[in-house]
Amino acid sequence: MPALPWTKGPFQPAADAELHVLTSRLPLRRYTDVPRFLMWTMRIRKQLRTAPGCAGYALDAKLLKKTFWTLSAWSDKAAMDKFVREGSHAAMLVAMQGRVGDPKFIETPAGAGDLPLAWSAARERIASLG
Repeated sequence: MPALPWTKGPFQPAADAELHVLTSRLPLRRYTDVPRFLMWTMRIRKQLRTAPGCAGYALDAKLLKKTFWTLSAWSDKAAMDKFVREGSHAAMLVAMQGRVGDPKFIETPAGAGDLPLAWSAARERIASLG
């Protein structure tokens, strides 16, 4: 499955704004969990389209490795945290509990001028976690 391209969110930052970026790597435990995760991915992408504070998002799926990468930019941490606790994303956290191996998350700042965010930099951020 090719990476889903960067998609602009409803929040349009000023050119000089600083954004809150979340990069994640989500390795699934079993191949049988992949279809379930893909279903949740589509639901969460629908939620992202209208999420207050979301400046943009992307997904890369390495199906043969059962690993999903997410990348999103937010107006601030509070907007991102609110998104995580609501709607499809909150439901996914319950439904996928125990199905994700050793996830990695890193939160960093980025300038609005850095959009769309690059996968190469995102992977470097995760690699820096060890």
